[in-house]
Amino acid sequence: MPALNVEFSEEEMARLRTRAALTGRSLKQHVHDVTVEEADRLAFIEGAVAEAARILPGVAARFPEGQR
Repeated sequence: MPALNVEFSEEEMARLRTRAALTGRSLKQHVHDVTVEEADRLAFIEGAVAEAARILPGVAARFPEGQR
């Protein structure tokens, strides 16, 4: 399985350990989940922006200025 070695400051590592403990996950699982969730969040936003760009011209054409 692919792996990644990431360096953190002592302060960053302490914050990560605290968050992992609060969520009941291991540090490794917490960092994995947060990283994947952020990548998925960004992909969702990019898709939403693309969809908005696709449909907004039609919305603007159907509703005059001041009715949008």
